[in-house]
Formats: sequence, structure tokens, C-alpha cells
Amino acid sequence: MIKRCVLFLFLIPLFTGCAATTEKTIIKQGGVRLTAAEVFKLISNNTIHLESTDFEAKVFFKKNGRLAARNIIHNADDLGRWDISEEGQLCYRYTIWYHGDIMCETIYREMSGKYLFLTKKGTLAYTATRTMGDPLALSQNIEEKSKSSFVRKDLAKDVSDGQPAAAPSQGAEQLPAVPENKELTIKQMAKNCPGCSLKDADLRQANLVQANLKGADLRGADLSRANLRRADLSEADLRGATLLSTNLPGVNLRGADLSGADFSGANLLRADLTDADVEDTIFNNAHLNGVKGLKGRP
Repeated sequence: MIKRCVLFLFLIPLFTGCAATTEKTIIKQGGVRLTAAEVFKLISNNTIHLESTDFEAKVFFKKNGRLAARNIIHNADDLGRWDISEEGQLCYRYTIWYHGDIMCETIYREMSGKYLFLTKKGTLAYTATRTMGDPLALSQNIEEKSKSSFVRKDLAKDVSDGQPAAAPSQGAEQLPAVPENKELTIKQMAKNCPGCSLKDADLRQANLVQANLKGADLRGADLSRANLRRADLSEADLRGATLLSTNLPGVNLRGADLSGADFSGANLLRADLTDADVEDTIFNNAHLNGVKGLKGRP
């Protein structure tokens, strides 16, 4: 086993060495998945050092849901926002890096004390270590004029700041239970996410009134029964999206790609579909009174 691991390192020098790289292997080797409360305790007002084969950054997660990051390799800074879903995933997006896409990752704690960030497919995204506080003063880059908190209030209220996450053991400390919260992270971020990737996202019943989703990638997304009144979806990619009984009065869909999207039962009162691609788009029982730019429709 040792010989194989050494040979592997010579062939492909990975930052994780012979560390577990799949969820099943991590669990088998004693890794413990962090709960939502534990994730909050780990990162809130602390700096996380993220490493992968082609990325290394230190990210300060401010308690109010803002983040500031520094790419160690390229000495470049970026800002963003974060939140935690009720399933315990850390969801965040940078303003510039990764094209502003939303990333949601599950965090495991190894027996060694290191942390592993896994993608939704269960593969390793980053290894991570935590430094208490903000030693690089990254928070100075965060605009203080916006002090509104969009991190889950139940976590911020129930978990004290600055306390280290429990070490892995059979008798792990009992953290406060996290109440049910129907407003999940992606639904919150989607309120102001122009140009970002929300492909295949679950946005059912989301409150997205006047949301800015201009140019967003919403291919295959499920927006059924969501409220998108007067939202900006101009030039958005909604190919194959599901919008069953979605509320869309006054929505801006100018230049959007609606190919294969299903608007059955949707309310499109006075929506603007000028120059939108509606090839194979389904409008069964949709309310189309006053719609602009939809050729062949009232």
C-alpha cells in the first residue's frame, strides 16, 4: 500500500498526498461531516486556507455573510458572499473568480484536524485549515456601508463566535439544533446574481421579486411556483427550464433563450419577451395578456 502511494505521488504530485478524495473513502477513514451549526462555528469571522491542485487562497468569512479572499498564487484579491444551507453545505460565490458561479460544498473534518471541502458529487474540491480571526486584514476590503446580514439568523444566534469546532471523537459536543429554514442559500443568492451559473438549480417557490438575473445560466433550473414579478431575466439562458405556475408579471425576458422551457400555468401578464427564443417553448394554460414580443400570441 505504501509503495503504491509513493509511486502515485511521483506520477501525479497532488497537494493532498494520499489523502482520501471521495466521500465514501473519507467516511471509511473516520472523517466526520460537519453540521450546519458546526460549519458556522468553523468559518464565521475566521480565515480559511483553501488548497487544491491549481488554486490556493485565504478567505475571511465575515459573520454577516460577506467574504474577502486573497489568491496566494497570483496575489489577487476578490470579494463575495456566503451562507449555509439547512443541509449543512457552505454556499458561496466570488464576484470575479469562477465567473461568479455559486458553489455549495459539504465539509468533512479528518482525524488529523484538517478539513475537506467536497463538491455536490462527493469529490474533493479543497483541503483546508482554519486560522482564528482575520490576520491578513482582508475584511478591510469589505464595504462596511452594507451591514445587512443575510446569514441564517438561527446559526448566528445559537453559535458563539470564535469557538473551535469539536475535535472528532465518539462523544462530539452537542451543538444547538438548527431550526427549519425554507429560504435556502441559493434562493437567497439568486435575488442578485447577474451572469452567474444556476444551472439545474432548485428554485421552486423562491421569492425572487425584482431579482437581477440578467444573463444568468438557468438551464434546466426548476422555478416552479416561484415569484419573479418584475424580475430581470434579460439575455438569460432558460433552455429546458421548468416554470410551472410561476408568477412572472412584468418580467423582463428580452433576448432570453427559452428553448424547450415549460411555462405551463405561468402568469406572464405584461411580460417582455422581445427577441426571446421561444422554439419548442411550452405555454399551456399560461396567462399571456399584454405580453410583448411573443409572435403569434395575444
